[in-house]
Amino acid sequence: MPLFVFIGRDRPAGAELRQELRPAHLEHLGPLSAAGRVRFGGPLRDEDGSPRGSMIVLEADSIGEARALCDRDPYVAGGLFETTEIFETLQVFPER
Repeated sequence: MPLFVFIGRDRPAGAELRQELRPAHLEHLGPLSAAGRVRFGGPLRDEDGSPRGSMIVLEADSIGEARALCDRDPYVAGGLFETTEIFETLQVFPER
């Protein structure tokens, strides 16, 4: 199944909204992770360690499916991100 990387960059002063939406965000990703479709996910942090965005690598049948999964994420639906991007990617390392 193809791999996609999602990158969302927080809007200014998004820290409070991130905290508010985090439980629902994790609940959304839990079943996808349990099914092995989330390969990696976590916050993007600035120099002082503060979250400034999120990155998720996930399996999906198409970029449209990847976009639909990400659009349902509470961080996206709740307006945390100023910008979002989704790209198809390939796992080169570690070799599988």
